[in-house]
Amino acid sequence: MEEKKTAGAQIKEIAERLGVSQSTVSVVLGGRGDRIRISKETQKKVRDMAREMNYRPNIYARRLRHAEEEVPYVVVVFWRIDSLNSRVGRFIRGLYEASEKRECRVELMIQPYKPGELMCHADMLSSNRVSGVIISGLSTEDQTELEKQEYSIPIVLIERESTKFHCITMDTYRTGEQCIAYMSAPEIKTAAFIGFGGNSRSERKMEAGFMFGCRDRNIKVKEDWNVYLDCSGYEKGYAAAEKVLANIELPSAWLVADGRLAGGIIDCCQDRNIRVPEDVRIIFFEESAILKYHKPPLSSVDVPAMEMAETALDIVLLACNRQIDIPIRREHSPLYFIRESSGKQ
Repeated sequence: MEEKKTAGAQIKEIAERLGVSQSTVSVVLGGRGDRIRISKETQKKVRDMAREMNYRPNIYARRLRHAEEEVPYVVVVFWRIDSLNSRVGRFIRGLYEASEKRECRVELMIQPYKPGELMCHADMLSSNRVSGVIISGLSTEDQTELEKQEYSIPIVLIERESTKFHCITMDTYRTGEQCIAYMSAPEIKTAAFIGFGGNSRSERKMEAGFMFGCRDRNIKVKEDWNVYLDCSGYEKGYAAAEKVLANIELPSAWLVADGRLAGGIIDCCQDRNIRVPEDVRIIFFEESAILKYHKPPLSSVDVPAMEMAETALDIVLLACNRQIDIPIRREHSPLYFIRESSGKQ
């Protein structure tokens, strides 16, 4: 049986092959090369040699409770702090069930982060700490900074396109188009979108798909009918509905970007004697169990979070066990829950 080398022995061998010090190799593989001002060229040589030698980082040895115990994979999931909704719970459950199905030991670390501050956690993107990284909610600014660096671990982006990293997406433009298709009818003449003012690229694409889908069906839609919020909640939903209902023309098909706004929106409509779906048809983004218990039951479209999690774990495991030179891209279809509020069942 081939004897497994410890991380320390591998670091020594990498250093000897490259003619650099062991401390230089350790610093680079620990993700602190820029901080210590090691040249980009040297950092690249160290990472390339580590990949060539199938470097096994210290984290595995540190996490073993017994010598005979199976070495676990350690995966960190980055999730934007302003998107900590029910989807993250389904995503984590998907990772857990996928690891159980594959009979694979996976230790999960969850790291919330603020938009624009992902790189404050750059030390966690080190092969000396984790086996792989999954990132959700990445902003353009964060992605730009992330792609400036080289990493020796697999990184999977959720709902972001990339030519450098693995990515798992959902066609949100097509989702917006499909939502108005579910609500369209001869009596539907106008439409509005309720969303958020942040820099979510997937939401902007969904809004664009909704707007163009309306125009393709000769449904009138104006940008000043749309409402953009800074956060979610009952009060925000109520206020958003008030703004839409204040228009001279009543938009009769609404796509709402967050199901957490549902309670406020429905109550506002009822307070103003606006009937759903007779006067207004609505579909919410992000399914939750409570939506189907509303009166009327509320339609929704949702991200297949558990399926995405399973795909992300498969990519991480594949990349950990085999060197992959080309980023993997996978696209999943959304989940539709069509109920009474959209006018069609």
